[in-house]
Amino acid sequence: MGTYSRLFFPIFLIIAVVVGLRYTLLFQSETAYANARYQKDAGELGVYLHKALLPALTTPDRAALDNILAGALLLEADLVAARLDYAGGHLEALRSAAPPPDYPDWFRNLDGLQPINRTVYIGNASLVLAFEPTLPLSQVWRTLHQQATISLVNISIIYALLGIIIFANQRMLQRVTETTTRFQNGDHGVRLLVRGTPEARMLAVTFNNMAQRVQALVHKLQQSQHKLSEQLAQTLEAQALLQVEKERIEVTLASIGDAVITTDLNGKIATVNDVAEQLTGWSEACARGMELHQVFVLANNFGQHSLLKAMAQIYAGGDVIKVGNQSLRNRLGEIVTVEYTANAIRSGRNAVQGSVLVFRDVTERRQLMQQISWQSNHDILTGLPNRAALASRFEQEVARAREEGYLLAVCLFDLDHFQHVNQTMGQHVGDEILKQAASRLHDFAGQRHYAARLGGDEFVLLLPEMNGRAAVEQALDRLMTALSRDYVCAGKAVGMSASAGVAVYTGNEISADSLLRHADQALYQAKIMGRHRYHFFDADLDEQVRTHHNRRTEVRAALRAGELRLYYQPKLDMRKGRIVGMEALLRWAHPLRGVVGPMDFLPIVEHSDVIVDIGEWVLREALRQLQFWRAFDARWVISVNIAARHFQRADFVARLKGILAEFPDVPPHMLELEILESSALSDIAHVRSIMLDCQALGISFALDDFGTGYSSMSYLKRLPADMLKIDQSFVRNMLVDRDDLHLVSAVIGLAKSFGLGVIAEGVETIEHGAMLMRLGCDLVQGYGIARPMPADDVLPWVASFNTAGVWQAAAQLPPILSLHGEPAGGTAQMPLFIQS
Repeated sequence: MGTYSRLFFPIFLIIAVVVGLRYTLLFQSETAYANARYQKDAGELGVYLHKALLPALTTPDRAALDNILAGALLLEADLVAARLDYAGGHLEALRSAAPPPDYPDWFRNLDGLQPINRTVYIGNASLVLAFEPTLPLSQVWRTLHQQATISLVNISIIYALLGIIIFANQRMLQRVTETTTRFQNGDHGVRLLVRGTPEARMLAVTFNNMAQRVQALVHKLQQSQHKLSEQLAQTLEAQALLQVEKERIEVTLASIGDAVITTDLNGKIATVNDVAEQLTGWSEACARGMELHQVFVLANNFGQHSLLKAMAQIYAGGDVIKVGNQSLRNRLGEIVTVEYTANAIRSGRNAVQGSVLVFRDVTERRQLMQQISWQSNHDILTGLPNRAALASRFEQEVARAREEGYLLAVCLFDLDHFQHVNQTMGQHVGDEILKQAASRLHDFAGQRHYAARLGGDEFVLLLPEMNGRAAVEQALDRLMTALSRDYVCAGKAVGMSASAGVAVYTGNEISADSLLRHADQALYQAKIMGRHRYHFFDADLDEQVRTHHNRRTEVRAALRAGELRLYYQPKLDMRKGRIVGMEALLRWAHPLRGVVGPMDFLPIVEHSDVIVDIGEWVLREALRQLQFWRAFDARWVISVNIAARHFQRADFVARLKGILAEFPDVPPHMLELEILESSALSDIAHVRSIMLDCQALGISFALDDFGTGYSSMSYLKRLPADMLKIDQSFVRNMLVDRDDLHLVSAVIGLAKSFGLGVIAEGVETIEHGAMLMRLGCDLVQGYGIARPMPADDVLPWVASFNTAGVWQAAAQLPPILSLHGEPAGGTAQMPLFIQS
C-alpha cells in the first residue's frame, strides 16, 4: 500500500480522540449554559405571574385570572402546566400540545437537564408551575449537530487531500516505470515530462539528464556500426539500383497508353512496348535488332522519307520532332492514322545514346472530326444538307446562273397538315415521314439538282440550268406526285401531300435570301389556294401578300386593344313563339372605319394562330354574357362559331375545359359549338374524336352552312352532330326557286332521318317562316326576326317581341307532304315580327 496509505489509520485514531474530547467539553458547556438559562427563565416567569395575579386575586376576578394563566403558557414555551389555588377555588392551565422536539430520543437521556416544579405564594394563594426542558435540549442539539457537520466536512477535506497526494505520487511512479521500460527496450529518445510537484519535477529532470547521456553513447555506437555496413554493402546496393531502374522503365513503357519504340545510335530497335506491338503487328522479340523503318512503315514514300530524315537529325543531337496525320501500314497490310513524336535518349552528360519514338492511333479522332464537319453542314435526321450548307450552295448557283445566263428555280416545300399528324400519331411517325420525304427529294435531285432541309417539315430544292418555266413545271409535277405517295410507318400507310412555292431567277440583281423569301410567299399562296399544289411567285402579288401580313398584324393588335365586340342574333321557336337562344357573331369596332363585319377580317387570320386567340376570346365573352342572361331566362342556349384551325388543335378540349371552369354558374349544355362541315373533311376521325370529348362534357354541336360544302351521307353518319343548320342562301330563295325548296326539304328530311335537330338561317318574311313550319322546321333565325345586336339591346328587344298574333294561323297549316306542285307565290311579303 505504501507509506502514505498506511498513515490513514493512525491519523483516523488521532482525529477520533480529538473529536471525542472536543465534543465532550462542548456538550458539558452547552448543557450548563442551557440549564442556567432554563432556570433563570423559570424564575423570571414566577416573578412576573406574582405581580400579574396579585391585583386579580384582590377582587377576585376569575376570568382575569384564567387569562393570565393562559398567557403564561404563551410567554414561556417550556411551561407545560400552571395551577392556582386561592380562597375562591382553583384554576389550572395546561398546554394542549407541546411542540415536537427536533432532537432524537436518545439525546434526552444524555442531557443533565431535568423538569422543574416551582411554587409561588401570592398572599393566601399558591401558584404551582411545571416546566419541561424541551427548548434547552433543542438548543444544545442544534449546536452539537452544527459543529458535527463542520467537523465532518473538515475530515472529508483532509482525507481528500491525502488521497490526491497519494494519487499524484502513484502517477509519478507509474510514469517513471513506463519511461524506464521503454528506454530499456530501445526507445532512447523517450523523456519524462517536467511537471507536477517539485519532487516530481526534480525526478523528471534527473531522469532526462541521465537518459540523454546514455542516448548519446548509443548513437555513437550505431554510427560506427552503420559506416561499417555501408562500406561492406556499397557494391551490392549499386547493382540492385540498376536492376530496379531497368524494371521501372520496362513497366512504364508497358503501362502507358501510347506506343513506344526505342533504338540505339545505329537505328536498331531496342524495345517495343505492348501498344506498339498491337499497332505495328511486330512483337518485341521479332522487332528487336531490326531497322526502325522496317517496323514503323509509313504508307507513302514522302512520309517514309521524312521519317528517315528526322531520325538522322535526332541521332545528330537535333530537337524533338512532331508529325501528325500519317498513314501507318502494319505487318498485315492494314492502315491506321497515327501521329508521332521522336526525341533523343541522352546520358547524364547529355550525350545521345539512341532515340525514342512515341506514336498513337488517331483514326477514331479523325473520323470524329470528319463526322463533326459533316454534321455542321447536314441535317442529322434526314441526312440532307442543312440551312448553312444551302446558303453557300445557293450563292454559288445564283452567281453561276448570272454568269452563264440560265434559269434557276428555287422551290420551297412543306408537308400539308404535318403538325396535326405529328401531334396525333406521335413524333416517331412524324420523324419517319420526314426521312421518307427527304429520301424522295434526294432521289429526285440526283447529281444535277440540290435538295436541303431548312427545319421542321420545310425543304428546299434548287433546279439549275432550266430551259424555261415549262421545264420547271414539268419537274415539279413529277416531284409533287412522288411526295404525294403514301408514307409507310410501322407497316401502316399514312396519306400526306405537299405544297410548294417557286421563285425563278432570270438574271436580275437579286440575292439568294430574297429568292428564298419570294418562294416562301409563293408557298403561302399555295396553302391559301387549298394546299396540295405549287405556286409561282408573282411580283404583283408580292405587294398583296405584304398587305395581307400587315392586316393580320392589325387584327392581332385589335384583339389586344379590346376593339372586338360580340353581337347576338336571336333564335326563335316559331311554333311555340319563344326565343330559345342566341348566336354570338363577331364584329370589329374599328376606330376609323366603324363597325366592321367578320368577313372583312377573319379570312385574313384564319390560317394563323391569331384565329385561335380570337376564338378563345369569343368563348369567354359569350359565356360571361350567358352567365348574366341566366337570371332572365335560364333556358337560353348560346351558339359560338369555331374556326377549323382552332377546333383541330390537339389541346382544344383541355383549353375548353379551362375556359368552362372560369364560369362555374354556366352549365356546359347551354353552350353550342358551330363548325363548318368543310372543317371536318381533312381528318374526319380526329374531328369526330374532339366532338365526342366535348359532348361528354355536355356541349352540343351544329353543322353550319350545311349543304354548301361536300355534304355526304357518310360524313353525316360519322360526325356526331346534334343540329343541322340550313344555309341562308337556300332559305332566302326557296319561295321562288324550286331547286332551293327541294334542297331545304331534303335537308330537313335528312336531319329527321338521322334524329338531328334542324334550324334555318335567312328567314326574312312570314312566308319563309310558314313554309319552313310546313316542311317540319320550327327553329329559325334571320333579319325577319332580328338583326344581330349588341348585348345591351338584347333584353329590351326580347321584352318587346311578340309572335302570338303572327303565327296563330300559320301554325294551323298542315305540313307539306309532297313537293310535286309549285311553291306558293304572289303573296305579300310581310315582316315576321310585331312590336308590342
